Amino acid sequence: MKTKNLQLKDFFGTSVWSYTRVSTKEQFMNNGSIETQVKRIKNFAKENGLNITDEFDAEYESSKKINTQSTLKELINKLKKTHYSKRPKIILIWSPSRFGRAGAEHIQLFVSLRKEFNVYLYSVSTGHNTFNERAENEFSTQLLYAQKENFNRQDTIIPGLINSLNNGKLFGRTPKGYDHYGPRVTNPEKVQAKQEIKINKEGLIYREAFKKKIYESYTDKQIIEWLSSKGIRMAYQSLSNMWRNEFYAGRVCNSLLDDTYIKGNWEPLISKTEFNKLQKIINGTTKIGIEKLSGKIETPLVPKYLICGDCNNTMTSYKNKKKNLFYYKCNSCNKTANAETKPSSNSEGVNTAFLKLVDNFKLSDNLKELFIEQVKVILEDEKDNSKDKKRILTSEINDLKEKMDLIEYRFAVNEISKDIFERQNQKLKESMNQKMIEIENLPTKKSNQEKAIKYFTKIAVNPSEFYENLEYNQKRVLQKLLFPEGLQYSLKNKEYLTSKTGALFELTNCFSNTYGDKIKKTYQENPDKSHLVPGVGIEPTHLSTRV
Repeated sequence: MKTKNLQLKDFFGTSVWSYTRVSTKEQFMNNGSIETQVKRIKNFAKENGLNITDEFDAEYESSKKINTQSTLKELINKLKKTHYSKRPKIILIWSPSRFGRAGAEHIQLFVSLRKEFNVYLYSVSTGHNTFNERAENEFSTQLLYAQKENFNRQDTIIPGLINSLNNGKLFGRTPKGYDHYGPRVTNPEKVQAKQEIKINKEGLIYREAFKKKIYESYTDKQIIEWLSSKGIRMAYQSLSNMWRNEFYAGRVCNSLLDDTYIKGNWEPLISKTEFNKLQKIINGTTKIGIEKLSGKIETPLVPKYLICGDCNNTMTSYKNKKKNLFYYKCNSCNKTANAETKPSSNSEGVNTAFLKLVDNFKLSDNLKELFIEQVKVILEDEKDNSKDKKRILTSEINDLKEKMDLIEYRFAVNEISKDIFERQNQKLKESMNQKMIEIENLPTKKSNQEKAIKYFTKIAVNPSEFYENLEYNQKRVLQKLLFPEGLQYSLKNKEYLTSKTGALFELTNCFSNTYGDKIKKTYQENPDKSHLVPGVGIEPTHLSTRV
């Protein structure tokens, strides 16, 4: 075969491959589909005595860069693995622009195809090829022109896209829970002149799921089970992605906007404040009172909360299937106690006795207003102290930032290794994040204090009733608020033992003891201001934070 001034007829009877591509659905619909290209390439090969031995079809692949053309990379890799005697002489394409629009990158590629593999390109629709230097020059011109077309489109289209994004429009697929209406949707029932993103029936269920995650301390496993009961199947990864998607808070991000977020024109499932609170929960920056919310609804005092007062080991629970009854058990003592009180029992069930124990912290109605005033004094005192704490913490965070900048500079000038940089940088980040969490937990707005007081009072006025009305996960949180180090129960004597009391209920005890018999007197004692009141209550999940 000739090496110069090759013509198509010189390849008669040889083996060739084909490569076809469309980058968008619009090209597919406008008579440029893979099927159309393949059909015409096959007809061309048959007419010119070429034998197509392999086909590579790239559907919806962009060619702005070679690394986005996975099918083309597959072709090159197969070419490398194919013995030179079985390699194709030509790769048939529909047009130079179908080969690629990356300009110099694709020029370099077709040159390497010729030099390394002795393989040429031929455009069926235009006749452009890489058979010789003059032909390669013209082929290069076509590739550069295709790249220029892309640039012109960007100059024309991108400003309009940016304007649409700034006006709150959405590009791409709509996340789960929403339906997309507009002029470019594929579903005929949803075609309309103006874009609208509407919450559907699943979206209303997802809204409930968000609330359960934020306010009821549901685990992902529990939410997946709950969604399944509603007829929605969801994988853990999909649920994790949903928690982190700001679309559900009514915000959209796009690379055209330098990855900044703007407000979208659709109804959000949750507020921005709720979204931020959720991120703290899933990133582990919010202390919710217990390490793991697990166990049975019927025996909410375990695991790792109810402690055997006889041997000091944590207790477990089990169900007697024959009797259909639940029991608490100490595996060390091998003793048990009924979870609920039975008519035939001589002693109260553990759950029933717990409610009575909780009611010992009940705040008398005639002390309610006095209690509120004292909590206000404590909160104001803590708020004043928090200003100094915030100033100190802010200064420490700035020092850590300077250290991070310094270590980054030392790494950039090769003074320290990558391993040392990553290890020390991680330590500084962890320390800075911890201090930022401490700042967030400091008391700020007076309105937040008023909400906290209202919530604390609601608990203290009737703690057992409040506890009974909580969902399982919230009960576990309140338990930790009541007895932060766990609750001692003697299986031998079937009674609760003295355990360390949480700050809020220590305060109610203080009031009962101090003012119970003196409410009619003209003077008032000032309970110790050192009492600590937990942060905003059970619903906001900050139960063990000072305010």
